[in-house]
Amino acid sequence: MPIQRSLRVSSEERPGNIKATGSMAHCPPFLWRAARVLGLLLPFLLLAGCDALPIRNRLPELPFLPWQGEPVSQARALRVFLIEEGEVTQALRARVASWTADWDLQVELSTSANYSEELRRRLKGESPPDVVVVTGFLFPNLVDQGLLAPAEESFYDPAGYPPNLAAAFVWPEEGGAEQRYCLPREVRTLGLVYDGAGLAGSGLAPPTDWEALRTVAIEQTDVERNRFGFIESPDLSRWLPFLFAAGGTIIDGGGLSVQSEAAAAAMDWYIQIFRDNYAGHAGESNNEWAGEVLGKGKGAIAIEGNWIAPYFKAEFPDFRYGVAPLPTGPGGRNTTVAFTSCYAVSADSPWKQEAFALAAFLSSPDVVAALPNDGGWMPAITAQRDEWREKFPLLAPFADSVTTAWVWQLPPGFETLVNSFNRGMVQLFAAQIEASDFLAEMQALGESLLMEPEEGESN
Repeated sequence: MPIQRSLRVSSEERPGNIKATGSMAHCPPFLWRAARVLGLLLPFLLLAGCDALPIRNRLPELPFLPWQGEPVSQARALRVFLIEEGEVTQALRARVASWTADWDLQVELSTSANYSEELRRRLKGESPPDVVVVTGFLFPNLVDQGLLAPAEESFYDPAGYPPNLAAAFVWPEEGGAEQRYCLPREVRTLGLVYDGAGLAGSGLAPPTDWEALRTVAIEQTDVERNRFGFIESPDLSRWLPFLFAAGGTIIDGGGLSVQSEAAAAAMDWYIQIFRDNYAGHAGESNNEWAGEVLGKGKGAIAIEGNWIAPYFKAEFPDFRYGVAPLPTGPGGRNTTVAFTSCYAVSADSPWKQEAFALAAFLSSPDVVAALPNDGGWMPAITAQRDEWREKFPLLAPFADSVTTAWVWQLPPGFETLVNSFNRGMVQLFAAQIEASDFLAEMQALGESLLMEPEEGESN
């Protein structure tokens, strides 16, 4: 910094003829006057150029100009949080990158294998992600807690989607009007998965009703080989098709309906075939799930989803399996359960317009059609699901059941009921409780949750 100099001004009155010394002594008058003006201005020029002086009044820093080498202040990037889905996730990364270039916007994309455990925590955090994947089951809980932002009508058009899937991401507002939050991106359903070679070897066709299912289970059970005809799961979602087949429902007129004649019939059938030793569950043979039991030849039939396709291809490539519609029951129905998800936007996102634009882009037909598909998931868009059926003819029953499926979704706070139901099913298998008592307990629990919804664990 230049040395600051001060002007020395004499207090004595000067005569008209001023005597100057040095080089200015012989300057013409106009140059002398200019020098005096410059001398008066010099301190102010020096002060304006020296930032370290304590008397300097600092000007506000402009956002587009760094001050003394400080970094430019920028708004944070748009944050995207997705489920880790291998090749699908990699393809989505590329699509997000292309969208980012068009919008001239920075985007941070992160994934997690333990997605459902982290999602709610992140949404409640100080800096939540802007775009997230939300399952149909978790959607009511997140909306009820005010963690998701409703979309403007211009972002989404539900035409071309099955009404039951599109309705899964609509929520009533206080005034009674319904508000859409997102559109389904994919869907998976439950079907009857069976050992094709095992049934064919016994001259058996895939069962179409409960009676036929019991007959096949009896014929395919071989206790000496530790093989059961039917592999059941202590899981509410796997039991619900039996409730529907018996003519029942879990929610009726806004209230719980598991203590009914239909529920009793469905539970009696499900538990009795197990206690008769014609059915087993995965844990009995130290397996993780029913698909693994079938692949190892320890079971003949199970109720599972289309995620079995990539699993069998990777783990049991020689296993010859088949897929059939779910069997009907006394109610004459074979309604399946559908699992779906969407790209939703955080209620606290500072980038709502951009976030909804990205969510709509990722849900678009062009992006969905370009994603790698191994049969483990189906496009929610009807036209694309028809193409999926042609590509995977063996898995057609999964696609055929979408439009009439019951979406896996319960009122806010019902994670508690699901967890209690699944634990109770294990007790039923072990004959530690009777079906009537169990259903009465679940009815009471569900009614209490409907009266006072509580925050439960994420699923």
